[in-house]
Amino acid sequence: MTLTPAPHNRLAEFSDLVHLIYAAGANPALWREAVAELGRSLKGTRALLFTPLATPQAGGFIFPWQMDDAYIALWATKYIAHDVWTQAAQRQGRVLTGNVMTDEELLPTAELHASVYYREFLSAHDVEHVCAGVIFEGEPGLPTTIATIYRSKSAAPFQPEDKQWLALLIPHFSRALGLMHRLNLARHQEQSLRAALNRLSVGVLLLDTQFRVTFINTAGQRAMERQDGLAMDSAQRLRATASGERHGQGITQWLTQLAGTAHTDRSGFNDTHRVRRTGTAATYMLQCCPLEPTDPLTLHEGARHIVFVTDPDQIRLPSPTQLQQQLGLTPAESRIALALAQGMTYRDAATQGQVTEETLRTHAKNIYTKTGVNQKAELTRLVVSLGSVGV
Repeated sequence: MTLTPAPHNRLAEFSDLVHLIYAAGANPALWREAVAELGRSLKGTRALLFTPLATPQAGGFIFPWQMDDAYIALWATKYIAHDVWTQAAQRQGRVLTGNVMTDEELLPTAELHASVYYREFLSAHDVEHVCAGVIFEGEPGLPTTIATIYRSKSAAPFQPEDKQWLALLIPHFSRALGLMHRLNLARHQEQSLRAALNRLSVGVLLLDTQFRVTFINTAGQRAMERQDGLAMDSAQRLRATASGERHGQGITQWLTQLAGTAHTDRSGFNDTHRVRRTGTAATYMLQCCPLEPTDPLTLHEGARHIVFVTDPDQIRLPSPTQLQQQLGLTPAESRIALALAQGMTYRDAATQGQVTEETLRTHAKNIYTKTGVNQKAELTRLVVSLGSVGV
């Protein structure tokens, strides 16, 4: 493709976007803004900068615009295997650095509409058109990286000038991301993980070995700002406000007791702590799980515990039928996934399901394989993202 400069009336927009891309290369927290501006510049309804072959847990990253956690989780668990656009790009040898492609070049519309990917996933989210640019095709130290912009069914297909716009931007993405990968990949992955936690509607706090808060997501921050039951002290430790602390065991005592429990005896998320909210009979429900040494949140954030803060009255977990449809689980696996996400131990979940613990562990292994997660904390985050949980 022969590239020509951007039209005069878009030079300022192009310059601002390039400036933002390089700023994000130095400060990964800005990638979400850069992806949003990229999507808007191409009149998209959604956009994504990601490493399709490597999740954040495996050293990759994902920065979405107008995509919630449920959308991403569904794609990454069930529909990635049905992604006919990606399959066509690989089959046609189009995953080459600098290449830009659109849906009409990848697949006839009739073939797209006949696919499971479109019928069950894309159409449900009003996605009809795609324009994707390959920033890195994949090499040591530079995983396959794609910038993708989507449009709805009511929007016009992407045109040659749209492809050219993205093609002009790819070298700038490449330089910014290349520097990031080589010099500061850990920080890049950290920001991707933080962005994922911020998309959750449930409050999330990461704690170090001394129970000091090292990170609090957007929903958790909103709960703190209310000052109606939860707060942080001068040492950055989570505590209940005066009215909340009078009711039962204190948060620090609860966390200390949990941390002192042998790993084999830990129950995951079924050990909950409730904090009375000011001026009402309502409570906050806290659930805590220790993080494994290999968990990305431990490696990148120094976190040793993750605490979820929810309003019990706002918890609406997905039904087993929804998990079957959305994650491709069997009926038995769906029931077990919900039980584990709600905090049951393997033993308790086996008793409830009237199966042996060995059978339940086999089901759990299948669940982890199908969903692409390998820890209870990750499974809980996935199930929560598919339901409706607030704080």
